[in-house]
Parts: sequence; structure tokens; C-alpha cells
Amino acid sequence: MGLWEITPRRVIFYVLWTAIHVGLFVFGYIKQKDDPELFVLDSLGASVFTSRGAGLVLAFDCALLLLPMCRNLIRYVRDFKPLNFIIPFDYNVYLHKCTAYAMLFFTLIHTNAHYVNFYRVEMMLFDALHLRNWQVHYTTWAGTTGHIMLLFMFLIYTSAKIEVRHRNFEAFWFTHHLAIPFYLLLFYHSFGCFVHSTVTGQCKGYGSNFYTVPVFSIYILERIIRELRARQQTTLSKVIMHPGNTMEIQFEKPSFQYKSGQYLFLSIPEVSKYQWHPFTITSTPEEGFVSLHIRLVGDWTKASAKLLQSYSAQGSILKVDSPRLPTIRVDGPYGAPAEDFYNYETAILIGAGIGVTPAASLLKSVWYRHYRKAQMPLKKVYFFWVNRDKEAFEWFQSLLSSLEESVPTSFLEIHVYLTAKLSSDEIQNIVLHDADGVDPLTELQSRCHFGRPEWNRIFAGVRQAAANSVRDRKHEIGVFYCGPSPLASSLKQACNNATGGNITFTFRKEHF
Repeated sequence: MGLWEITPRRVIFYVLWTAIHVGLFVFGYIKQKDDPELFVLDSLGASVFTSRGAGLVLAFDCALLLLPMCRNLIRYVRDFKPLNFIIPFDYNVYLHKCTAYAMLFFTLIHTNAHYVNFYRVEMMLFDALHLRNWQVHYTTWAGTTGHIMLLFMFLIYTSAKIEVRHRNFEAFWFTHHLAIPFYLLLFYHSFGCFVHSTVTGQCKGYGSNFYTVPVFSIYILERIIRELRARQQTTLSKVIMHPGNTMEIQFEKPSFQYKSGQYLFLSIPEVSKYQWHPFTITSTPEEGFVSLHIRLVGDWTKASAKLLQSYSAQGSILKVDSPRLPTIRVDGPYGAPAEDFYNYETAILIGAGIGVTPAASLLKSVWYRHYRKAQMPLKKVYFFWVNRDKEAFEWFQSLLSSLEESVPTSFLEIHVYLTAKLSSDEIQNIVLHDADGVDPLTELQSRCHFGRPEWNRIFAGVRQAAANSVRDRKHEIGVFYCGPSPLASSLKQACNNATGGNITFTFRKEHF
């Protein structure tokens, strides 16, 4: 979800987001300024009103920050379709980041306004409060906890940069968990009540603990549930090295119940105790096991493959009775946009490289439902797989061949694209074997296309086919994509171009 990709829904989000924060700031500012019981503190001037307004916004953001990270909570509430339309739960990480940036902005306002307040307390109110500047800074609950929280925020924000996460995930993991002592300090930030009524002596705080403490408790409960669930019995049954530097692992976990299109988090303690990586599930519940296809592109994935002793031997298979298979931990499953695949009459599945994984699970599900002759709203599926490496087509070649044999093209169309340049020998081989009945590259009946897909032309064709079948009835086409963000922008634009009249293209992208 790029910041500058403007859509009506995104504009509404930004407007509401800004209005809520500005509204809370203005409300806190005016409430402090117009409260007759705070006339002594208000004599310090606009810096007090500013610090209080920003503090009210921070109280809201501190409560909101943790909710998008409660994955189990989001997994269940996203099933409420009207609420899911208003609140895009699939963008939970983006909401977490937006809240974090807002916290940083208003923390700077809140802190700098308080530095002015501390100076003016000594200059203007020393006779009433008998406090020096340094005493307000470092001897009051507000000053002491505030400065420690600032230090924690510095460490959390700097280690959250993507460069740090990629080079040293443990540093990111440990510093990000400073959020727990951060919240404990937040609960005591108002202890001692620096802001109290001059008339009655009663505390005049925000009362933020009434909502930050319950949210924090929900988050801690969430983490406990995830840890307990991850430690339930999991048996690694098979490891397969595929062409294209891709590893498939299969495991069995009786307590693990999932739907096609969902994803999970995987940890291999012998590689790293604290690293958890998200992967889309490529199997379907009917298969009796869970499979993941992992592209070996980072330190963790390569170390995992090396540990499994399959990294250097393509095509090797390690089975369950091998003593070399290590312990794995699995957390999940969690909801994803692909879950809504069967809610549409027409669906377009698009995978780029290893981004084909959610489509693989859904296509397997299609095969099983078609075999059982199960009733479903889905009437037409278009599958597009775009690859740079021709070897990648071998990952799911048997699955696609089975689909071509058993599922009619009136229901499922398969289109594969190769974007890499071919050598002269490869071109000659294709020409020689092109009349064998199957594509010489993919060994599928569907012919392989060369170059990048023309999405505007493709979607226009899908739109015309849908219009011919539904006539004047409103028809929504779900476009499900997993892969690099640049292609997502092109697909989203193509969806907007193809939408019109009674045909709507709805774009859904995987987010981890």
C-alpha cells in the first residue's frame, strides 16, 4: 500500500485519520485552556495547551498501536464483511506503521512543548510549586518515565528500518520488544499527578489507562496464545528441493486447522530462536498435511535449507524417519485476502514467481471441489503465472497438468508467461518440439507466452466475457495477486481501467 497511490478509499482513510488526530489535539488544547481549575498551570501559556493536546493524541495512538498486531483478533473480525469493508484488516501492518509515525510526530510536539513548560515552571511558578527545571525533568514520575520512554522509542524506531531487519533480525526483534517495558512506563507516566485541580486538588489526567491497559492485556494474552499454540506437536515429514532454488517442506500438526489461501509463521529454533517468517500455505486441507514452498533468497532461508541437508542437492527428498530433520514451530493460520476467493462468480489469480503460492492452494481446492462436484458461487477462474526463470514452472507442473485434464477450460483458464530472454539453443529446442501437443517449456497443454502480460488488454477480454454472461446484472470480479509491489500498481491501475457499468474489478493483494 504505497503512500502516494491515490484511490477514493485511501483518500477517505487519510482524511479520517488526519481528522481524528487533529480533532483530538484541538479538543485537548481547548479543554486545558478553558478549564478554570487549572488556571495556575495555564499561566505558563500556549506550551501547556500544546503539550496536553498532543498528549491526548498519544494516549489514543498508544492504545491503537497494539491492536493491528493482534493477529488472532484480526483473523476472526475480518470475517465480518461489512466491518472488513470499512476497516481494511488486510492492511493491519500498514495501520500499525501509520500509528507509529503519528506517535513519533506528536511525541516530538509533546516533548518539546514540555521542555518549554519545565523552563517556565522554574521561571514563573517556583514560589507556588518549589520545583527547579532539572527536578521536573528527572525527579517527577512524568519526567523520569517520559525520558526513558523516549530512549526506548529511539531504539525501537531506528531498529525497525528495513535495512536493520534484513541484516540483523535479532536486533530488530529484541529492541521491538522494548515496547513491553515502554507500556509499563506509560501506565505510570501520570503517577503522582503533576496536573491537578488548583481548587479541589484532584487529579485532572487523561484517564488513558482505562483503555491502554485493556488493549495491552489483550496483546499479552495474544502473545501467550501464539506461544502455546506454536509449541504444540508438529512433525516435519518431508523436505524437497525444487528447481529454481526453492525448497518445499511438508509437516503434520493435528491441532492446525486452516483454509486455502491462508498463511502461517514458521520458526526453526536451531537456525534462530527468535526469527518467525510468514509463508503462504501451498497445500489444501483435503491433502492431510501442510506444505510450504520457500524461495532461498535470504540468510535465514539458506541456513534452514543447509540445516535440512537439502540445500546442495536439487531434487533430494528427506523423509520423516531421517534423524536429520530438526524441530519446527508453526504459528497460525492467519487470514488473507485469498480466503475470499469463493465469494466471487469470476476470479482472476495472478502469481509472480514464488508469489504463486496462494494460487497453488486455491487451485488445489478447486480441483477437490470439482472432483466432488461441490456447489460453489465461483463460475469462472483465470490463472496467470508470470516467471523470470523457466525452471520455476516445474514447482507446480503436476498440479497444473492435473487441472488441465480434469477441469474444463470453460471453468478454468491457465496462462503462463516467461519474461526472461531465451538463448538461441533454447529457441531452437522450442521450435523443434512445438508440435508435440504440449508446450516444450512447461509441458502443459496451455501455451507459454513470452514477455510481459498486457494487463489492460487481458482485463478488457475478461470484462467482455463477463458482460456477455451476466447481461445487465451487476457483476464483481475478484483479482487476487501475490508478488512484487511494482506489478501490483500496474494491476491496480488495470482494474480501475476495466471497471465500468455493471462490471467491477476488485483488486486484492497479499500482505504480511
